[in-house]
Amino acid sequence: MKTLKLVLIIFFGLGLFTSCQNEEKKHNILFISVDDLKPSINSYGDLKMITPNIDKLASEGVQFNNAFTNIAVCGASRASIMTGIRPSEKRFNDFSTRAAKDVPDAISLNELFKDNGYETISYGKIYHHNDDFGEHWTEIGERAEQADFQDPKAIEMRDNAERGEYGKKNPIIEHPEVSDYAYHDGKITLKAIKKLKDLKENDKAFFLAVGYVSPHLPFIQPKKYWDMYEHDKIELANNPFQPKNSPDISIEAQHNSAELRKNYLNIPANGPLGDDLSRDLIHGYFASVSYMDVLIGELVDALNNLGLRDNTTIILWSDHGYFLGEHGFWCKHSTFYEAVHVPLIISSPKFSNNTSTDSFTELVDIYPTLCELTNIEAPDYIQGQSLVSVLEDSSVELKKEIYTRYKQGEAVIDKDYSYTEFVENGQYLGNMLYDMNNDKKQNEDISKKSSNLELVKYYSQKLKEMRAFVDQDLIIN
Repeated sequence: MKTLKLVLIIFFGLGLFTSCQNEEKKHNILFISVDDLKPSINSYGDLKMITPNIDKLASEGVQFNNAFTNIAVCGASRASIMTGIRPSEKRFNDFSTRAAKDVPDAISLNELFKDNGYETISYGKIYHHNDDFGEHWTEIGERAEQADFQDPKAIEMRDNAERGEYGKKNPIIEHPEVSDYAYHDGKITLKAIKKLKDLKENDKAFFLAVGYVSPHLPFIQPKKYWDMYEHDKIELANNPFQPKNSPDISIEAQHNSAELRKNYLNIPANGPLGDDLSRDLIHGYFASVSYMDVLIGELVDALNNLGLRDNTTIILWSDHGYFLGEHGFWCKHSTFYEAVHVPLIISSPKFSNNTSTDSFTELVDIYPTLCELTNIEAPDYIQGQSLVSVLEDSSVELKKEIYTRYKQGEAVIDKDYSYTEFVENGQYLGNMLYDMNNDKKQNEDISKKSSNLELVKYYSQKLKEMRAFVDQDLIIN
């Protein structure tokens, strides 16, 4: 009888021990960032795009159709994402933003996960500056290289070029016959796959951040990706003009495509680029997207093959959208729809609801979402909202509108309208209103129509309230 009792005690004790082990097993995060990626993705309805791997990831998760950046410039957007704090006139303003400088007491995502027992690894471009909150990574790779030319002709052109805003001007495109792993993005993919194997072997919980530079300028990729698209069939933007009735400040204050014009060879300093150059740029962008898509596919396949997918949430996001000639703009740096609309896909084994959602969301929501998915308590000052309720039920309307800004422009966007005000040091400079049901490309500003005065008043109040919220002193305990 005593022997039987002892056996039962051991049996149930082992079962309890195993149960506790399972409960304590940390949930992994594969955090994939893509630079300058607008929703030029087949699964988002852009059927000319060749993106089978991102399409597959979307089919295995939840695709957010109405996801928006909180500021359309890389450094500021990434600082906001990694701290869960909204940009304001006082913080997170431009490409050179350092989160650790603007909010030194904030708990970054990498710090939060590291403090909770995770291996935190960064490869490629996560923050704009590689050393921003760098002490909170357990491993950090070399700085992402954007102008990673492989073609000797392109290298010679760069070496002999005149100086641009931040160094010698670069060629805008190259597509040599090289391996996928010749470029930095290919190298970090191999590095991330090797790290996944190490993490698997050592049974380490991980927050693995992999930041792809493609499709950021210059548009560089192996030739086979350029060849995926027929050059002569590439369509140019059909609205290369300032929106009708829009204030000049919407163009002058926010945008002159300076990133392209000041830093790349053979780009006119002012005026239209012309059809041939525009088509070359669009072709290069598409090819870069398809190159990045293949690398992401390899990374996700490795996660699957290692048996890690069942305990890993994959999140794919871009820091902002991108102009390809719309309104005569190139790059980002605006509050117009093309600059602020972004892809966001979350694939988690915690949910079987693999679908898309029209629920509005902002990139500042990523931080609290990852906290809830991993049962980590989020800091109380976090300004986003967890998306877990939407992951559970894609019909949930988490928020009715989103807020974004760039320089003097502050915008609120909902399912019906996009409204922007231009304000500098408290001085009102102008506004814009667009009908997002009938004019999603934002070709006619309707803010001055008498029938819309109440709408303008309503959205202006919304912006006033958000402005007051983000401008108040941030209390970080």
